[in-house]
Amino acid sequence: MVGAHLVLFWLSLVAYGAEAGLQLGGIRPASPRRSALFGGLLLHALFLGVRWVLSGHAPMAGLFESLTVFSFCTALSAFFLCGTEGTMSAWMPLSVLVALPQAGAALLDKRLTPLYPALDTPWFATHVGLSFLGYGLFAAGLALSWTYLRHGGDEVYRAAGRSALYGFSAFSAGMVCGGIWAFYAWGSYWIWTPKEIWSVVLWVYYAALTHLKFLPAGRGWPGWGRRLEMQATAAGYFVMLATFLGVSLLLRSSHSF
Repeated sequence: MVGAHLVLFWLSLVAYGAEAGLQLGGIRPASPRRSALFGGLLLHALFLGVRWVLSGHAPMAGLFESLTVFSFCTALSAFFLCGTEGTMSAWMPLSVLVALPQAGAALLDKRLTPLYPALDTPWFATHVGLSFLGYGLFAAGLALSWTYLRHGGDEVYRAAGRSALYGFSAFSAGMVCGGIWAFYAWGSYWIWTPKEIWSVVLWVYYAALTHLKFLPAGRGWPGWGRRLEMQATAAGYFVMLATFLGVSLLLRSSHSF
């Protein structure tokens, strides 16, 4: 069973790759629920559920599990934000953003590993799960803002704004849960590791972005308008990547892989 559950991982990767290939070839599904992405999402959810049962903990520890959960949350965001006729134009870049981390995870060690005692708490799953949900919504923001910059569209613009707001909300809730977890694990809500510092950078970035949205274009902030807002939304994805992968891979901290 331990090895067999990985079949679900590979099948989900094939489905995500098929969706990305079809989208790049200009073939779009009739509806979100009739897409290869939806099939991949179901297989992916089953894979994560089985892995959770087999390991005895939320499958969010280590680089392999982190990348595959990131891919899952990015796929999930497609159905939160891009499920209408007006927003499905963003599925092409979004399907690529779903497939890439899953493909990266395919190259890594997939063995089940036990959790460190400090991670063996419900706050771990809540903190990491909400954070990854935020990451997935930020990825949808990149796809939507890229689509708006190329093709325009009021519905795409509004969906991109929701991606920043919803992602910011999920990430904020994840930070609160992380502080509670840190208090129980280490006796302090905040210990200023590189990961936590970059989490503040990411939080401030999206806090500013979601508030700047309410500024009237051209008043008070000359030049601020929809295109600049969408460029900032797209750039936020790379701030997120620096927080998620850059710090964890390059800097030594309690969040290192």
